Amino acid sequence: MKKSKLGHLIPCVLLSLSSMAVYAGITLDTRTIPVPAGVSEQMANIIEQREGGSPLSVPVPQNTEQWLTLQKQFDASGIDIAQQALKNWEVTYEAKEFAGVNTFFVTPKQVAPEYKDKWLVHIHGGAFVFGGGESALREAMWVSNGLGANVISIDYRQPPLHPFPAAIDDAVAVWQELIKTQPAEQTAMFGTSAGGNLTLATTLALQKAGIATPGALYVGTPAVDLKHTSDTWYTLKGLDPLGQREGIIDGTFSLYAGGEALDHPLVSPIYAEIDTFPPTLFFSGTRDLLLSDTVRMHRHLRAADVTTELHIYDGQSHGDYITSLVTDLPESEDALKELAHFFNKHIN
Repeated sequence: MKKSKLGHLIPCVLLSLSSMAVYAGITLDTRTIPVPAGVSEQMANIIEQREGGSPLSVPVPQNTEQWLTLQKQFDASGIDIAQQALKNWEVTYEAKEFAGVNTFFVTPKQVAPEYKDKWLVHIHGGAFVFGGGESALREAMWVSNGLGANVISIDYRQPPLHPFPAAIDDAVAVWQELIKTQPAEQTAMFGTSAGGNLTLATTLALQKAGIATPGALYVGTPAVDLKHTSDTWYTLKGLDPLGQREGIIDGTFSLYAGGEALDHPLVSPIYAEIDTFPPTLFFSGTRDLLLSDTVRMHRHLRAADVTTELHIYDGQSHGDYITSLVTDLPESEDALKELAHFFNKHIN
């Protein structure tokens, strides 16, 4: 059959139009989103309880005193969770100053043979402003108990009193002191959310300073682009219990940056030029506001031929894989299995 000349022209016309297009957003009607098939019963119950809930809405503090008050309120609930996990898991910890930095040395009930003579380094999350003090113990205990590993959790200096780069400086100081007694290539660093950002940024700072970097990184759902450009800030707005970027999260990011450009590579690691980097494991979920940040950073490392794994859990919102702190969750055990496999491959 003879093709019409018009048929040949249509693709060319569309291509020309697309090259001139000013892209508009997509407006969708209100939708009902079912609990995804295939998740565990425990995860389904968690998601079901979120249906119809309102997004996190907290007034943005207007001065330092208000920020400090909100910080104390946020951290109180995290401390309660940490204390309950301590009882459930019989994990112990010691607060101490290490390299001039406040830290927690977390020890499991039974140390696994591969971690007998080493410590992992943890940098806590909490939008850079929250999650300090004993609240920082939560993820550290999850890893310590799940892997049978000794963990140093860094209680780094935080805004509003200590903006960028105080947290990174503290993490670098702890790292330098630790690798005096154990090989850097056999040591891992990890963190979730803002802690994921700081894990990446600290590694970049170590590279810049010519200091040996970790043998492996675990980076959970990291905030890697503080400029509000990533897709899922928009597409998953209101679905993740974090709610939305606008408001309190924007406030914490601005407070942390402290006037530094949001595309500074140590503020937003997605803008870093990367040639080499430690093997890196990423976790996120399909309902995670920071899913796009996670995916973008994974692809950024892949473009530099870095060894990296990305695990996306169906139906999970921000940091849900750590939910076993408060309830048994098969997906949480699966994440620990993947983490153990990754660390055994690269540092043990």
